[in-house]
Amino acid sequence: MIRYLRTWAIVFAVSAGVVGCTNDDDDDARLVRPDFPLGDGKAYPVENVFFNTEDGVSVGAVFGQVPGQSRQPAVILVHDIGSSGAEWLFSDFFQRLLESDFQLLAIDLRGHGSTPLPNDGRLAAVLTIEDLGDMHLEVRAALTWLRTQPTVDIGRVAVVGNGVGGNVAYVSMGAFPSELRAGVALSPGLWAQPGLEPLLVGDGLDPFAPHTMLYLVGADDALPGPDNQSLSYAAFANGLATLTSDPKSLAIYQTQAHGLNLLQSQQAVDTILSWLETHL
Repeated sequence: MIRYLRTWAIVFAVSAGVVGCTNDDDDDARLVRPDFPLGDGKAYPVENVFFNTEDGVSVGAVFGQVPGQSRQPAVILVHDIGSSGAEWLFSDFFQRLLESDFQLLAIDLRGHGSTPLPNDGRLAAVLTIEDLGDMHLEVRAALTWLRTQPTVDIGRVAVVGNGVGGNVAYVSMGAFPSELRAGVALSPGLWAQPGLEPLLVGDGLDPFAPHTMLYLVGADDALPGPDNQSLSYAAFANGLATLTSDPKSLAIYQTQAHGLNLLQSQQAVDTILSWLETHL
């Protein structure tokens, strides 16, 4: 087990020096330090866990808990493509969620981190469009695992995704509308060439009913596309929002920041926390 420690103040400082050297025979040396008060702190248990999807993928995840709490709301955290669930642990946002009494499950999507690609006889370990379309199954497996945890109120679970993980959060809210109470998507957007069709938008899923989604995106966040086209994340998020049932919200910030970088804004963090506290 790993321990995740949140420290609120400086707890230790040492300076070395020789004190009282009045003659050649006085070799008494000792350490001294400023008289700083010890700060308050709180340790949150964090452990690596594994569970299986319905198509046989072993999902690796990190489970963070609020000590001494039971039957608390939970948040499933979904990372961006090319990353892993560990990206959340290095974000202050992970701490803020724990401090707000949310139990956390940061999952590794298939082909990322400690979660392998499906063992389906493929000749090369290459992530495919089909794999992307199945990533909501990791969220379903996470929901199933959370039901076994006595510290979690399974009736109050949200999903928060970063980048392509924001797309996965949206698809999961549509695929499991009665099991997920709220969703948040940071900078969702994924396109397929040559026609620049949007990917991970729930195509082929029936029934599909996304709801209670908060979208956060930078107004100037965009990718260069073919033929001098600009692929706007704000436009992509707006497209998802139009397909989402109320309640829903789209927050566009005047920045180029993408994904987790949006969380450098205290306003963005407060907006997410307010959304989760309102709808869980």
